[in-house]
Amino acid sequence: MEDSLIGNLLLFVLVSAVNTAMSFLVPAKVLNPCNWLFRTREWEREGMAYQKLFRIKKWKNALPELGDFFKGVFAKKKIKRFELDYLREFAVETCRAELTHEGIILSSFLFALWASPQVSLAIITVSIFLNIPFIMIQRHNRPRIVNMLARNNVFFNAPADVTVGN
Repeated sequence: MEDSLIGNLLLFVLVSAVNTAMSFLVPAKVLNPCNWLFRTREWEREGMAYQKLFRIKKWKNALPELGDFFKGVFAKKKIKRFELDYLREFAVETCRAELTHEGIILSSFLFALWASPQVSLAIITVSIFLNIPFIMIQRHNRPRIVNMLARNNVFFNAPADVTVGN
């Protein structure tokens, strides 16, 4: 493959689209907010660390969201309803979005297999800078949604298990 930055950036866009499409094949039961990958870490302080460190509320709504462009894709820009099934789906879809953006970052490292070190570094850097903000948004929003569900006795228990209490 020719080692051009433009060609590799176009390939990166294609790889990102494939990552996104593949994320829709991941079953919802795998996208449990309590799974190791998605659970809130103590340092995140229920997602509020992103506000304190990065002022996320000032810029998060300015970023595009897949639901803005494709009908039928779950829109996560804001909570539209407070019904428990909707909130549960919202929490699961934040996991899907996070997994997608993490997958895009990881796949950018594949460019080191064929591209020059300079082009590879450029692709990886672009990938990190384009995707980290979206991961931060999911990790900022999800704890609040999970807490709303918990207040209504809806819990994400062991992976692939969701229970609704009385």
